[in-house]
Amino acid sequence: MKKVLVANRGEIATRIFRACKELSLQTVAIFAKEDALSVHRFKADEAYLVGAGKKPVEAYLDIEDIIRIAKENSVDAIHPGYGFLSENEQFAKRCEEEGITFIGPKVAHLHMFGDKLEAKAVANKAGIATIPGTKDPVTSFAQVKAFADKHGYPIMLKAAMGGGGRGMRIVQKESQLKESYDRAKSEAMQSFGSDELYLEKYLQSPKHIEVQILADSFGNVLHLFERDCSVQRRNQKVVEIAPSVTLPIDLRKRICDAAVRLMQSVHYVNAATVEFLVEKNQFYFVEVNPRVQVEHTVTELITDRDIVQSQILIAQGKNLFTDLHFPQQKDLTYQGAAIQCRITTEDPSKNFMPDTGTIETYRSPGGNGVRLDVGNAYTGAVITPFFDSLLVKVCVHDSNFKNTAKKMLRVLNEFMISGIHTNIGFLKNVISHPVFQSGEATTTFIDETPELFTVQNDANPTNKLLTYMSKITVNGTDGVPSHEKKYYPEALEKLQIIPQKEQTAKDILVTQGVSGLQEWISNQSQLLLTDTTLRDAHQSLFATRMRTHDMLPIAGKIDQGLPQLFSAEAWGGATFDVAYRFLHEDPWVRLSELRKKMPHTLLQMLFRGSNAVGYQNYPDNVIQEFIRLAAKNGIDVFRIFDSLNWVPQLETSIQAVRDTGKIAEATMCYTGDILDAGQKTYTLEYYKNLAKELEQAGAQILAIKDMAGVLKPAAAYRLINVLKDNISIPIHLHTHDTTGNGIATYLSAAKAGVDIVDVAASSMSGTTSQPSLSTLYYAMTGDNRQPTINIQNAEEINRYWKGVRPFYQDFENGMTGSQTDIYQTQMPGGQYSNLQQQAQALGLKGRFGDVKQAYRQVNTLFGDIIKVTPSSKVVGDMALFMIENDLSPEEILSEGEHLDFPKSVVDFFAGNLGQPVNGFPKQLQKLVLKNKTATTVRPGSLAKAVDFAVVEKKLIKQLQRDVTPEEVISAVLYPKVFDDYNTFIDSAGPVTKLDTPTFFQGIRRGETVDVEVRHGYHLIIKLNQIGQVDEQGQRTLYYEVNGRKQDIVVRDLSIHETATTKRKAEPTNSNEIGATMSGSVLSVSVHAGDKIGKGTNLLVTEAMKMETTIQAPFDCVIKHVYVAAGDVVDTNDLLIEIAPQKLK
Repeated sequence: MKKVLVANRGEIATRIFRACKELSLQTVAIFAKEDALSVHRFKADEAYLVGAGKKPVEAYLDIEDIIRIAKENSVDAIHPGYGFLSENEQFAKRCEEEGITFIGPKVAHLHMFGDKLEAKAVANKAGIATIPGTKDPVTSFAQVKAFADKHGYPIMLKAAMGGGGRGMRIVQKESQLKESYDRAKSEAMQSFGSDELYLEKYLQSPKHIEVQILADSFGNVLHLFERDCSVQRRNQKVVEIAPSVTLPIDLRKRICDAAVRLMQSVHYVNAATVEFLVEKNQFYFVEVNPRVQVEHTVTELITDRDIVQSQILIAQGKNLFTDLHFPQQKDLTYQGAAIQCRITTEDPSKNFMPDTGTIETYRSPGGNGVRLDVGNAYTGAVITPFFDSLLVKVCVHDSNFKNTAKKMLRVLNEFMISGIHTNIGFLKNVISHPVFQSGEATTTFIDETPELFTVQNDANPTNKLLTYMSKITVNGTDGVPSHEKKYYPEALEKLQIIPQKEQTAKDILVTQGVSGLQEWISNQSQLLLTDTTLRDAHQSLFATRMRTHDMLPIAGKIDQGLPQLFSAEAWGGATFDVAYRFLHEDPWVRLSELRKKMPHTLLQMLFRGSNAVGYQNYPDNVIQEFIRLAAKNGIDVFRIFDSLNWVPQLETSIQAVRDTGKIAEATMCYTGDILDAGQKTYTLEYYKNLAKELEQAGAQILAIKDMAGVLKPAAAYRLINVLKDNISIPIHLHTHDTTGNGIATYLSAAKAGVDIVDVAASSMSGTTSQPSLSTLYYAMTGDNRQPTINIQNAEEINRYWKGVRPFYQDFENGMTGSQTDIYQTQMPGGQYSNLQQQAQALGLKGRFGDVKQAYRQVNTLFGDIIKVTPSSKVVGDMALFMIENDLSPEEILSEGEHLDFPKSVVDFFAGNLGQPVNGFPKQLQKLVLKNKTATTVRPGSLAKAVDFAVVEKKLIKQLQRDVTPEEVISAVLYPKVFDDYNTFIDSAGPVTKLDTPTFFQGIRRGETVDVEVRHGYHLIIKLNQIGQVDEQGQRTLYYEVNGRKQDIVVRDLSIHETATTKRKAEPTNSNEIGATMSGSVLSVSVHAGDKIGKGTNLLVTEAMKMETTIQAPFDCVIKHVYVAAGDVVDTNDLLIEIAPQKLK
């Protein structure tokens, strides 16, 4: 024997080639057209195309073409591997006829054991018990039913010529019998070329034990001990163990002796596996596999014997003892334990449907006692739907089973495979499960252990992160088109902060409570300051986009360097949902981390009275729960406001805050101009009465929220003076510097006795933000109310913000100076930049002037309302609606009956935000609501209390993990936003660890980014090149990660795809039936116009030899059939369109 052809593919072909090389034999590979780039063909000395013009699997079953290739290339022997033709007696016979050595058993043995019925007869003759079953293949469904009626369920249908779980069905009840019979016959024909089936009684929960046999032509038969193959799914082995952990010594000896006795009785030659089912102390013969098994590897590891080489040498006529140097059976031993896992390209989240695509990353494990038998597994490999889903067999060996299981878990964790789904997560669940680790797992272990199927996303975090970076690099982010990433020189040297040791407002609250803090504020001669840089400043300047990543480095410095601050506004308002939506971070984590960094500073949040941090009214228990959790996580000051100044909307929140022992800062929103004699609604008297009402409602501090910056200096002086004469609680003034009058307004308010004002770090101040902290400090030089802050520390902190702000330039509102038109539009500063972003996203870039004009018109149309979130959002939405649809106020009133108004506008006029000071304009309200009735009471009083336990239970099921109360309340406030956030985090990896320029702009060619993904572990990421767009509109980005090359493929959204793509089924439309996996259509059972009942078979798809029947989800009529038998389909391709229809 000089040259061996392997009539197989994938890992087993490579395995055999290696054995041949070690025996100095030349090798020949065959490959189907679809396998032209398969690894196995390049492992051989020669490789030839087989089965030209045939389907992929059929090519490897083309006996005559294989013989032709062997003869033309002087092949001495053929090794069939496993599967395909390995048990085909006709193939072995043709080899014999052509004088080619078949490396396997004799033709007679293939015939004997290929026919499962004859095999059982042989076993019975050898005195081995078998499971009750049919002696001959069944020829009709009636015979199947008769057997089931006689022996009872469950029964098993099994391909007479098959193995490996194909053509096999377990039938639990009569209703499943016909469908299972049809599918088993079809799979048997597809896989083995014969649809003959036999039946047997199915044992419910046995162990599957198999014995490895080697036999030579001199009559010597040895067993190499047993393997435990009980861990199965769909009758296919998933994990194999050698030896069995729990098999009693006596029973092991009886089983192994029976296997040897059987093979001796038929004078078997070569390798085989004798399989048994074991229940308690009884074992039943199942079948003989007259070939090398997939799991032969574990036996090789514990015996240190090469089974494949032994096959080849036996086929050359060698003797087991004198030539192969095996010891006698009594002297043959094994060492330790071995486990094999079959890693497949199956998606556990989709019922293990085979996945297809390109392997983007492949990194394998290693180490002592680790063996990998690899098929086509490498970076860039294309996984097709044509063949078995096996990717790599991983085996480990150690001194005992416990250590081996630990090693296997380590090895599975080391795998890094991306681009396709694998079953690695599932295998980890299996190996770590106590039942598996006990060795007691039976054949029903997987089916009866549903928690095994709860598998975390198997995508590698590094690959997820690279994919995110690639998408941003190619496509831009969040409405900002892709552009060359800007370079930011190291802007920040070490800050020179001088720690200040003095009592803070936070210390007073902790030691003396709220009343003590109120008294402390009243006793202060200095003007107290709240720093808004961590919240409202960036909300107003660049659409709330500041990341926690940029807050934490400075937070501790603020706490140490500016202890004189009354508070730091750091949370709430729009920052809550924007953190989830656009920054992909958890706002609760932000609050918790800021609290740790700022233990001596009062943390303040903006709270929308009945809306919490949402844009709608919520039940009272939601408001109360949110406040409780916010206080628990670190909020000290709750600035509570209602967008319409309707006090009933604030009362529940005020009381809830007081119940926590924190500070309830009730707010009146300032609009209009109290200096205007023509003002009829928002007069000085109005604000005086409102302030008194808020104090009576329980306010502990009164906030004046001048959200648009329209409070003029003289008005501020007059307003504060009057309020100081009428209420006893401290007054806290908030304004925006949009008009440029902010400092003047604060100076006037200070003279009138205001207690606290809101400011921002200088480089984050001005225009739509708050007035500058440092400017106010210098403006009050010589004033006995000048704040006592350390101005050097303030300037150092400002230097930090000056370095950070350019990161967010893409989101800046473009305002370079004062905007005095705000006195007319009265648009809140926080809304100014957000509305610009909205307009840009809607394609209205360059028309913001029109939007501002429409904003003013809408305010008049609505009856001059208070404008602050969410009422300001209503006005903004309506303004955008008018510009988008080219509508004037007159056209709104004349055509409103036929207009579909924005949802926020409908909610507003329905009373869902509360009641405006002057009520609703009746004509417009009627046009907006159509036939709906508006509510006139507090909406929260009508809302049904939320059952948090129910929400928690739903979330646990959805997220497959325990959830926190904070996550529960987030899901209540923003169900879709919270769901989208979790989906994103699951798919994109640790994006919060990226520096801000990379997070928003991606990575430059040639740039290296250092990402500390967890404490002490870094990814050094370098982008080498960005590839050209391919015909599918995709680009490949070429990276080095920690010195290793890695490619990521993403779609370029700027390119219109030219390739024809099939229509996809809409997942939310139950009338559209999509493909559940990539593969081909085997058969279609319906036609357009057919009226069918629920559960009727529509079609059968096939992928990697696994068939799936798709059934009608309800009674329906077939509207359209989009595919035919033989069509190749991708996951979710639209197959059939149906419409519900009751059957008569």
